Amino acid sequence: MSDNGGFSAPGLDRMRRVMTGFVDRGELPGLVALVHRRGHTHVIEAGTLEAGGGAPMRRDTLFRIASLTKAVTAAAAMILVEECRLRLARAGGCCRGRPSS
Repeated sequence: MSDNGGFSAPGLDRMRRVMTGFVDRGELPGLVALVHRRGHTHVIEAGTLEAGGGAPMRRDTLFRIASLTKAVTAAAAMILVEECRLRLARAGGCCRGRPSS
């Protein structure tokens, strides 16, 4: 049995169906999705660069990424809050309704 990085074929197939569904329903003109684990990389390319057609999305398509730092940082912070590894405090005091540790 060959190592596939811990990815399951059904899981990868589901990911492909979910991601390409956005393109099939017209919610996105195209996308490139990548997952990497234990040295194994799986890439999904679907759709086109522009709405209405045009050049297809490719594995090496370049994307302009706007300011995502705040969103990624907020999501990471909330994960740490859920894991009780970070506490959020209000200006001027501790969080209300949360027990102090």
